[in-house]
Amino acid sequence: MISTQITPKKRNKLIGAVHINEASFFVCKNNEGKISIKNRCEDYIRDMIALNPTIERLLRNYKIKLKINKETLNELSAGHMNETCKVAIGIYSKLPESLQKKVEKTTLKEACILHDLGKSLIPLKVLNKPAKLNARERKIMNIHSRLGYELLKTQEIKEDTLSLVKYHHQNLKHSGYPVVVPNKNISDIGVQIISTADKYSALREARVYRKKLTRLQSLLIIYKEVLEGKILKEVFDALVNYASEFDNVA
Repeated sequence: MISTQITPKKRNKLIGAVHINEASFFVCKNNEGKISIKNRCEDYIRDMIALNPTIERLLRNYKIKLKINKETLNELSAGHMNETCKVAIGIYSKLPESLQKKVEKTTLKEACILHDLGKSLIPLKVLNKPAKLNARERKIMNIHSRLGYELLKTQEIKEDTLSLVKYHHQNLKHSGYPVVVPNKNISDIGVQIISTADKYSALREARVYRKKLTRLQSLLIIYKEVLEGKILKEVFDALVNYASEFDNVA
């Protein structure tokens, strides 16, 4: 198990994230207030766990051994989370101005860069299983967004960013995960953008259990969710326009 004892001088915190020249970086601050920019944040995960007992309780509930998968985190930071950010900003840029006004672009970028942080605590045998997940494994996989939220809430991250990280697998019908708190409206345009970008990026990537899908195959799968009332048609249209212009690989 990971020791949860940390010294004050190590209590550095994430205060944000930024996407520059198609690369993602983490913005950090130490206990003297000095700001630094890093391309990795695994050194901060241990402190995040120590600061929030809910994380260990959540893992125990699912009988998951507490282990930080640094390689997974680095791969996600350089790959999927970065790509999701590019797609999300692409969708945002193609939306009508009336919808753009409903989400802060910098918050959207930040949430995309951080959205899968919780996967660094998901067991590799689940994360990299070369076959369909069974019911228990699916439940374990689905807690990654909650874990990401619990990790980041110990840091100096904006509440709007935290909400997008927590609910990036939700939809207009609230049939995603985690379960939406009663009277909490999370089906805003930001959630729609990040969830759609996340899906498209994942479909366009090769996974251990399948080859990457073509642009058309990916768009058709997402369009089915439009028909099911889970994704706004305007967000899908923006994705199509972005993909047609910038995703040049069939």
